[in-house]
Formats: sequence, C-alpha cells, structure tokens
Amino acid sequence: MKTYDYDELYPGRFLKSGLFKGKEATLTIANILLEEMEDKKGVRARGIISFTETPKQLVLNRTNGECLKGMFGRDTGKWVGKRVTFYPATVEAFGAPTLAIRVRGSPDLPADMEIICKVGRSGDVRVTMKRTGQKPAAKANGKAAPALPAAPVPAAAKLQITDNSTPAAVTTFGEPPDDVALPGSSGLALDQFDESDVPQ
Repeated sequence: MKTYDYDELYPGRFLKSGLFKGKEATLTIANILLEEMEDKKGVRARGIISFTETPKQLVLNRTNGECLKGMFGRDTGKWVGKRVTFYPATVEAFGAPTLAIRVRGSPDLPADMEIICKVGRSGDVRVTMKRTGQKPAAKANGKAAPALPAAPVPAAAKLQITDNSTPAAVTTFGEPPDDVALPGSSGLALDQFDESDVPQ
C-alpha cells in the first residue's frame, strides 16, 4: 500500500515541508514577486519565489528571506539564477514542534558563511549557510574522504522521493513558519492556498 505525507493530501501552488520527504532539494530561483495574500494579520504583500525546476512556489517567510539576503544581498534581482538548497526542519511554533522549510545554503557560495538573521522578537540569530552540493575531496592516500551529509538530489526527482525519516534537530525561531496554521485561524495555512483560495 502506498503511503503519503500529510502535505501531499492537500496539493496547491506552494511548496510544503512534507513534499521534501525528509530530504534536501536544491532549486534555482527563476523570479521573485510581491503578491497580496491574506493571513492572520489581514491582507499584506508577501514575497513569492518561483523556481526553474518546479511549478511550485515558495511564500517567503522572514527566516528564509533573511538567509537569502545574507547569502546573495539585499537586491532580489541578484537572487535570480542562484541555486538554493532547502530542507525540512522541525521548528517550535506556539509551543509545539512542527515541520517547516528552511534554507541550508547554496552551491553558489564560495565557502560556508555565517550570517546574522534578524528574526521576530528573538533578535539576532547566527546561522551558518553551507556551500552545498560539493563532492568529497580525495584523501592523500587515494581513498575518498567521507561523504558530505545529505548531498542534494535534483529537485524534480527529490520532491518525488519517498522516505520516512524525520529530522531530529529542533530549531527555534521567533516567527512561525508560513506552513503552519495559526491558532484562531481557519486552519488554512499559507502553503495550502491554491488560486481559488486567494481573494480576487
């Protein structure tokens, strides 16, 4: 019997953490635009990122936006064409662990880099953005060095991989991820919208 991640039961136009199936995915930014969307605070402009490898888009939350700005600069026009490695992470939102999409780094970085993210009321958080997608270097004795953890798989295939593993690390940020239904809301999270859900 085939099993599904819960997020697969409610397809829409946006990426959801469950679609990653516990794996990383490296995607190439095709476009960034602002779109009016409704959330618990009312209607407000939100950053939407499109990718070359998938029609699914990403609603840019503050945490991921800070990571992209730290890696590629403030000018979002310079983000286009950059590859970004995303991963599903367990975060704490409203006192409960939940799965969210986070930025691991980019194959386009020259080396790992530490950035400062201004996230919610928590203030500054130091985060290391990884240079992803690199093959392990050979050792002096001719044997391969140990493999790097979680090397990226092509995004189109990655979003289809079935894997029941779950990340163990818990990262706490001050702002809940966008793929979490907020208390008192209709239960419809931003990542569950499709075109029919967006007010016209």
